[in-house]
Amino acid sequence: MDSFEYFVLLFENWPKYLASVLIVALVYYIVFKKYYISLLDPFTFTCFFSAMSITVPVFLFFVNAITNRIFLSFVLTQMFFFLGFRMFSPIRVDKIMSGKRQDENVQEIRFIKWFFILIGFTNIGLQLFSYKLVGIPLFAESRLGIYGESGGINNLLKRILDVTLQCHIFLTIFFIYFKRKSFFFKIYTNISVAFILLFSILSGSKGAFMSFGLAFFIYALYSMRWGNTSLFFTIKKFILKFGVVALITAFAVIMLSEAEANPFIFLLLRIGQSGDVYYMAYPNNIIDLIPTVNWFVALFGGPLSLLRIIPRSMVPEPMGYFIMQYHHPDVEFRGPNARMNVFSYVYFGIIYSPLYCFVIGAIFSFFRNRLFYLLPSNIFGCIVYFLFLNAALKLESDFQSALADFINLLVVLPFFVFISYYLSLRNTNA
Repeated sequence: MDSFEYFVLLFENWPKYLASVLIVALVYYIVFKKYYISLLDPFTFTCFFSAMSITVPVFLFFVNAITNRIFLSFVLTQMFFFLGFRMFSPIRVDKIMSGKRQDENVQEIRFIKWFFILIGFTNIGLQLFSYKLVGIPLFAESRLGIYGESGGINNLLKRILDVTLQCHIFLTIFFIYFKRKSFFFKIYTNISVAFILLFSILSGSKGAFMSFGLAFFIYALYSMRWGNTSLFFTIKKFILKFGVVALITAFAVIMLSEAEANPFIFLLLRIGQSGDVYYMAYPNNIIDLIPTVNWFVALFGGPLSLLRIIPRSMVPEPMGYFIMQYHHPDVEFRGPNARMNVFSYVYFGIIYSPLYCFVIGAIFSFFRNRLFYLLPSNIFGCIVYFLFLNAALKLESDFQSALADFINLLVVLPFFVFISYYLSLRNTNA
């Protein structure tokens, strides 16, 4: 079933789709209500799209478009994911132990300033260079495949930019609210905001600028650990202002990249397509046709090939590519994310796939709920939490993408940290 067939089915059976949405929303409320903090929480954002995704197989079951066997596998894997997630207690805002407000650490601020300078110049420079090298994603036929067509330097650029962009966004947030800025850092911060907005539009991603708001939430929440509670209680006001800017940015991207699209209808359709892998793989048992390799290679083939442990030829192409090409043979470098339910069914079967999803849920919960308390209560700990949480948020929808993000962080981040720390020790006047 392709997207057109799915939406025809949806419009013909919209009461059943609405019932599916309500059922899934109720389940998510029961499972995650203790973990909810704010609308701007990255976890809330992820849960919304997760709920819209799993609405699809529930709806398909109601209209008899999938078999009982596949639906049973889906239900079991999702239940075990929920159980795994609840292995760790939620973050309790009212119990964050901050003690008295910590004094400003001069050396830490020097380090963060150098970190901001290095990250900002690197991100802006490499982003502009990438536009010259591979083009602007907004105007590309496939923005997701733009860095993968040539490999080599394109791949390296993408890995560095994935890390530096997130750091640049977060550090810009920090310096917006850092009161003791020099004239240079005031100008530099404003320039950073402008470039982040520009890159968000040119990225072609309708939700790219959302990262700015999500970074603000994490900073506001984490800053309570060092005694700054004032920022957290401004989140509601921030949501209103930021929401307007984020919508304008999203509409601008839609109008530039989808010339004939109505922005409102387009956004609704994109939300409805959150679970595209389900309606493309579950009906007619297409999922049983997906080619497989060794499960360990399927999970970790990317890093294993980079380390030369296995040849590149052994790494399977993304599962979503096969699913997309089954329905649209002429489409390349595109496809739905292999969400954990689909991936685990293909590689572990009905019996063992729930165990895989339980582990994914537990790992996700660790990075969201436990790591928050394990990292130091300073700005660098906050940055690390933000970066690793962003990677963990992808575990349910795309394990390979999450793993790539973790590896990028472990490889790229230490380089900038070491150089920044070295410069902060040598230049005490910064």
